[in-house]
Amino acid sequence: MSLGKLLIELLLGLALLPAATSSAAVPLERLTVAYSNFTGTYAPLWVAVEENLGAKYGLDLKAIYAGRIRPQQLLATGEVPMVLATATGTITSHILGVKDHVLVATITNKVGTSLFVKPEIRSMEDLKGKTIATGRPAAFLDAMVRYVLRSKFNLVPDRDVKLLPTGEPALGLQALERGVVEAAAMSSPHMFIARKAGFKELVSFDKLGVEYPYTSVVVLRQTALKNADMIERFLKTIVEGIHVFKTNKVKTLAAFKKYMKGADDDILEATYQHTRDTLEDAPHPTIQSVKLALDMLALQYPQAKQTDPGPIVEPMFMKKIEDSGFIRALKR
Repeated sequence: MSLGKLLIELLLGLALLPAATSSAAVPLERLTVAYSNFTGTYAPLWVAVEENLGAKYGLDLKAIYAGRIRPQQLLATGEVPMVLATATGTITSHILGVKDHVLVATITNKVGTSLFVKPEIRSMEDLKGKTIATGRPAAFLDAMVRYVLRSKFNLVPDRDVKLLPTGEPALGLQALERGVVEAAAMSSPHMFIARKAGFKELVSFDKLGVEYPYTSVVVLRQTALKNADMIERFLKTIVEGIHVFKTNKVKTLAAFKKYMKGADDDILEATYQHTRDTLEDAPHPTIQSVKLALDMLALQYPQAKQTDPGPIVEPMFMKKIEDSGFIRALKR
């Protein structure tokens, strides 16, 4: 091969090198998010993982169940940078003076919770002297039942009605089935399982008009300051997960089947229909919903009345996303 021909081939090879380099895939940033429950409102995260939605935003997304560990504890240890959970732990921390957690999104303000009872219980008055299963100690269900009993029915928790923290959501239903308790507070899908088993829905908290920052995205304040770009990309992923939930039932039910293992198809269908209209297209965290939560928690923590709701919420991420037209573009 002549020297001239060799130089031409070498130059052609160098010309192609930048194109090959620029077309190489950019490595995805690994992000693990913990979630605290198996209710339908957590499905936008599950859908995002199963459909690999995070890849559009540079994320290799993984979801892990927090189990019996409080999600906020995982944040404190640094095991995960963000969690999906009710806002109870975050708000309670602020009430008690620990103010390093903030809400950056709230997927739904509907609590989707009902009180189920044995058939012989006909009214809330019949619950006097009886026992209600309330889930994890001092967590959402416990706080919500205490609020509803006292503010809506003038029943004093631990005096008029006994409360039994049963731990995992399914254990409350088991306690009701075995006669350990006369009533249990449950959200989907367990509320539909309870109904199918013949238990009576005595009261729906949503029908009572109860609103609360229910399924929320929580981060440490330092994460919001140091990793704002990652949070924004994750919230875009969740917003798209909500969009897929509402517009693609097949994909959503597939995620349900994987994460709500053992639930019958009719239970999953009921959970989907119940959850769909409760999800916010633009899941802004709001001071108003936090104020409502502080009012509820004031029954247990009087200092909640003096707690400033402002530092509990960091709205800038969702505001930026909606102002950019991102959500409107998804709907189109």
